[in-house]
Parts: sequence; structure tokens; C-alpha cells
Amino acid sequence: MAATHLAAARRSICAGFFGLGTFMGMWGVMIPERVASLGLSELTLGLFLLVIGLSLCAAIFCVNRFVIFQDAVQLIRVISAIYVLGFAVVLTTGSVMMLFLIGIVTGFAAGFVDAGLNSQASEWEQHSGRRGMSFFHALFSLGSLSGAALLTLMLSLDLPVKWVIYGSAVLVGGGLAMRRQWVGTQTIAGTAANADIDVGADNSGSPAADTAAARLPLPVVLFLGLCIALATLSEGGALDWSALHMNRVMGLSVSEAGQTVVLFSIAIAAVRFAGDWLANRFPVHLIMAVPMMLAGFMLFAAVLLGQVAVLMAAYVIFGLAIGNAFPIIISQAGSAAGGDRLRDISIVVGFAYVGLITGPALLGVIAHFAGLDATIITLAGAAMILGCLVMTMPRFVPSPQPDQDGVELVKTDQG
Repeated sequence: MAATHLAAARRSICAGFFGLGTFMGMWGVMIPERVASLGLSELTLGLFLLVIGLSLCAAIFCVNRFVIFQDAVQLIRVISAIYVLGFAVVLTTGSVMMLFLIGIVTGFAAGFVDAGLNSQASEWEQHSGRRGMSFFHALFSLGSLSGAALLTLMLSLDLPVKWVIYGSAVLVGGGLAMRRQWVGTQTIAGTAANADIDVGADNSGSPAADTAAARLPLPVVLFLGLCIALATLSEGGALDWSALHMNRVMGLSVSEAGQTVVLFSIAIAAVRFAGDWLANRFPVHLIMAVPMMLAGFMLFAAVLLGQVAVLMAAYVIFGLAIGNAFPIIISQAGSAAGGDRLRDISIVVGFAYVGLITGPALLGVIAHFAGLDATIITLAGAAMILGCLVMTMPRFVPSPQPDQDGVELVKTDQG
């Protein structure tokens, strides 16, 4: 019976990652249309993206501070509807004010659902004894590609996309709200209440005290946070600046330069589907570190030599290296944490958002003052630094501890 529930929970988690990825892909396709129809300047668009990023970070703060946001299942089932409907409004509104107001709400919702889904994925790994984080994130990438392809097709045929967007929101939001099978979790507050904890007494052996003690040590959180921030900065930087560098510096046409982003994205999606298989057979730190340092060296050499073919190959290897960085780091955080994985994972995810927020601005400043070559060299440096950091992961991150309570699954009663 437990295996049946685990399989159903896995399907729920898969649906969540794929569905949310779909709207990220739609957003990427609709950016030019939003800029044109709303008359957004580059500065206004950048401000909007900054507001979204700050909202994401604020959501992570709420998850760690307020008990009401520490039920991963309810975060997914309830707030995912706000996430997809908010995205639908952002993608279709004709008002700049509405864009910003709904964007703030959508940013909060994205932070909550992201933390909830990654927590559920980690719980599934611990209870099933199998790796699955890379596969879940591969489905997010596949959803993103599917959403982008769907809207690209609609736009190329000059068909209205509004109802496709809202229809997708109803399907994804309603589908996740109706999913009942998830992996069971307990918050610290819930554990304390069930155990009738006396705050003034010695509770060192109580479930609540054990759960609190099981939180990841601050140095470990900071280490994993630094790694994931560098990973998201590097991934976002390659997506944002590789094609522009290929076009303006290496002399490729716009369509040829765009192939860099396509190859990079395909490499990320492909390696995520193979990530769990690789992680079961090779040390996870080597899966990231070796190709990361190789890609960094190739990027650096290609820029100095001006070799387009080497640079293209470097981006493919970069994608293969960075693709599993996010899921592996989240998986390591979840396996090393104790009973309250949602809060620990949400903090690490918060560092990822910091990388996403600061990366474009930092690389933009470098590009403005030092040129696009310097921007790519900075990416190469970030890749090599991340590779060196990840090499120390086995000594820095504590070994996973088995759950004391065994498999705990939940079937929610809400409709």
C-alpha cells in the first residue's frame, strides 16, 4: 500500500513541476509582446523582474517565519492556483499598473509553490529510498519547452493566445488542487502541539526538540546556498548573454547566435533526465565539478582564441554541468536535513533566487564597463569557482540520516 501511495505522490509531484514549468516557458516567449504592447522600456522591464525576484525572496522569509506557510501540501494545492492565474493576468493584461500589482502576488505564489514542490520532491526521495530530484526538474524543463513551443506556434499562426493561456491556467491550477496523494510532512509547530511540549521544561528527547535539532547547521546552509547561487547566476548568465556575445563579438547572425541558447537549453534538459541515473552510479560532486571546471576552462580559452566552435562546445558542456546543479544541491540539502525539510530547502532555494536576481545586473554592469568578452570570462570564472566548491561537498555536507519514523504518507481529505 505504501508503494502505491508513493507512486501516486510521485505523479502529483511530476504534475506540479511540469505544470509550473509550462508557464515559465510561456513567459519567456511573451516577453517581446509584453514589452511592445505595454510600451515597456528596458529599465521598466528590469524593474518588474526585480520586483518579482524580491517577492520570491519575501515568500521564502514567510515560509521560515510563519507556521501557516509551513504545510508544503497546502502550499502546492492552494497557492499553485494563484500562481498560474497570476501568470495568466501578467501575460495578458493591458495595464502596466496591473502588471506590477499582479506580478508581486505571482512572485509570492511562485516562491511558496517552488519551496513546497522541492520539499515534496525531497520527502519523496527520503521515503522511497530512490533519487528523483533531477527527473522532477527535467519535467520542469520539459514543461517550459512545451509552454514556449505552444505559444510560439499560436503566435506564428497569428492565433489569439489569451484563451490558451487562461485554459492552461485552469487545467494546471485545478489539476493540482484536486491531487490528493502527496508525501506526508510535519511542521515543527505541529509536532510540538501533538507532543504537548512545555516550553519551559527540558524537551531534549521530545519529537519537537528532535525536529528542531535536525535543522541543517548554518555553515552547511551557507555552503549549499553559495553553491546554488553561483549555479543559478551561471545558468541565467549563459541564457542572457551567450547569444548576444556570439552575435556582437563572434560575428554570428541573430539566428545562428540563437542556436547557442537552444543547444544550452537542450543540454540542461537532457542531462536532467539522466541525472538520477548518473547520481546512483557516480559521486554527485564529481558529476557537477569535473564538467563545470572543464566548461569554465573551455569558455575562457574560446574567448581568448576567438574560436566559435570551441565556444559552442563549451556551452554544451556548461549545460551538461549546470543542468543537475540545482536538483543535486536541493537533494543534498533534503537528505542531510532532518524532519523539517521545507524550511531548510526554502532557505537554499532563497539563495538560488539571490543568484537569479543579482546575476543579470552584475553581468550587465560588467558588459557595460568591460565588454561582452569580460562577461563570458566572468561566467567561466564562476563555473570554475563552483566546480572547486562542489569538490569539497562530501566533507562539508553531513551524510544523510535515515528517517526515524519510516515512511509516512498522507492522503488529504480536502476536495
